[in-house]
Order: sequence, then C-alpha cells, then structure tokens
Amino acid sequence: MKITIFKGQSIKEILNFIQEIINKTFYYSKFARSEEIKRFSPVLIRKELKDKNNLFLIAKDNDKTAGILNGYYEAGMFWIDWVVVNPSSRRNGIAESLMNYLEGKLKKEKVHKIWCDCRTINKESVSLLKKLKFKKITKIKNHWYKQDFYLWQKYL
Repeated sequence: MKITIFKGQSIKEILNFIQEIINKTFYYSKFARSEEIKRFSPVLIRKELKDKNNLFLIAKDNDKTAGILNGYYEAGMFWIDWVVVNPSSRRNGIAESLMNYLEGKLKKEKVHKIWCDCRTINKESVSLLKKLKFKKITKIKNHWYKQDFYLWQKYL
C-alpha cells in the first residue's frame, strides 16, 4: 500500500469511489447521502484541490484506490473531514495508516491539534479514534443531517 497526497490525478476514479462508498454506507440517512454526494462533485473537488488549506490523501493498493482522507488546515489546527476505506479493503489497517501519515505530516508542519467528528453509530470510527488516542470532546445530538455525532480532538 502506498499513501500519497492527491493532486487531482484520476479525479473521476476518486469521485466514483467516494460516491460508491456514500451510497453503501448504512449510517448515512437518505438526506445525508444526497448532500454528501453533492459535496463531492468534480467542480467542488477541483476547487478544493486548488486551495492550499485543503489536503487529500489517497491510499493505493496495487494501483487501486483503497482509502481516502481529506480535511483542511485552519488556525494552526487540522480538521479531518472524511476518512473512508473501500469495503473490500477494510480491517487491513488502511484508515490507521492514513491517519498516521497525516499525523506525521502535521507534526513536521508544527500543527498543534487534529480534530474531527463521527456519527455515534459509526463503531469502526469510534474504535479507530480511541486507538489513535483521540479524546472525545462531546456528543452533539440531532446535528448534521439530523443525526448524532461525537466531536474528537488530539493534541500533537
């Protein structure tokens, strides 16, 4: 597996990957699926890739997309917007590898904190964040897409 910074190469493959994951994820409501797919349009992805505050990491396994992490820098911190792994590649340490790659990069850049959220029913994300020593800040009820979320942080 190889992790690199995604600069826009094979954007169609990435968008297809993201849309497939969104459509197959059980904890997304119908409303959430619709809105998340809009967020990952070719126009919006290209715009985000041009913004130096945005970062996309891609994990490839034998030239096939295995996972993606994206987020953005703000005020000396980094917000993880999304970590996703191909269902056929799960339980192989890909999300953990993406997160560790990100943490190493951010430490070199003197970023002092990573933060993110996840749905309260996303047991895999909760488990990963605990394993990586993130601290749960709070539970936010009836939040984005009328779903419950946990807010997490990790000081570097």
